[in-house]
Amino acid sequence: MSKTTILIADDQPLIRDGLAALLSMEEKYTVVAKTGDGLAAIAQVRLHLPQLVLMDIHMPKLNGLEATKQIKLEFPDIKVLILTTFEDEEYIWEAIRHGASGFLVKGVETEKILSTIQDCLDGRINYPFSVQLRLAQALQSSEQQEKGSLDEAAAPSNSEEQLMEKLKCLSSQERNIVKNLIQGKSNQAIASELFLTTGTVKNYLSTIYKKLNVSSRSETIAYFHNNDL
Repeated sequence: MSKTTILIADDQPLIRDGLAALLSMEEKYTVVAKTGDGLAAIAQVRLHLPQLVLMDIHMPKLNGLEATKQIKLEFPDIKVLILTTFEDEEYIWEAIRHGASGFLVKGVETEKILSTIQDCLDGRINYPFSVQLRLAQALQSSEQQEKGSLDEAAAPSNSEEQLMEKLKCLSSQERNIVKNLIQGKSNQAIASELFLTTGTVKNYLSTIYKKLNVSSRSETIAYFHNNDL
C-alpha cells in the first residue's frame, strides 16, 4: 500500500520534530521533508510533490499564508493544512482564500491531529466552529429575510445585508448544499443528509461554483467573507 506523503513546515523544531515522530508511527503516512521557513517550504514542495503540507503561519523569510498561496497556484491538487495557535478570523479567512483545506490547532491531542489530517486528505474542510456558525447563521438569515419573517427590531446589520445579497442567486436546495459544505461534509455525506445521489450533489456544486464564480469548496466558503464583512 502506497503511503501518503507529507511535508512539515514550522519554524519551531519541537513542533516540527514532534509531528514527524507522531506521523512516523502511522503506517499510512511518510514525512518526505521538514523545513522552518516559507521559502524553503515552497522549494521542498517543488522537489518532493507531497500530497499534504502541514504549514505554520508565522515563519521567517516568507509566512505560511503567502507560501500556501504560492503552492496552491503552482500545485492546486496539493492539500495544505494550516498549523496555528491563533483563533484570529483574519488568518482563517486569508488562508481559506489562498486555498487551505483546514486548520490544525497546535497542542491538541494526538487523536485530533490524526483525524484532522485524514479529514483534509479525504476532502473535508476543517476550520473553527465559530466560522462554521457564522456562515450557517448568515445563510439562515437570508432565508428568513426572503420569507419576510424578520421584523424591524431584528433587522440585519449592513454586513449581513451584503452577504444576503450574495445569496440571492442560490436556490433553496443550493443553500442546503452550501450549509452542509461549510460544515466540512463530503459529497457522500451531503447526499445522505439531503436524500440525493452523490452525482446530483456534484451537479449542484458545479452550478453553485458557476453562479458564485468560484472553482472549489474552499473558494465557495471564502466567497461568503470578504474584507467588507
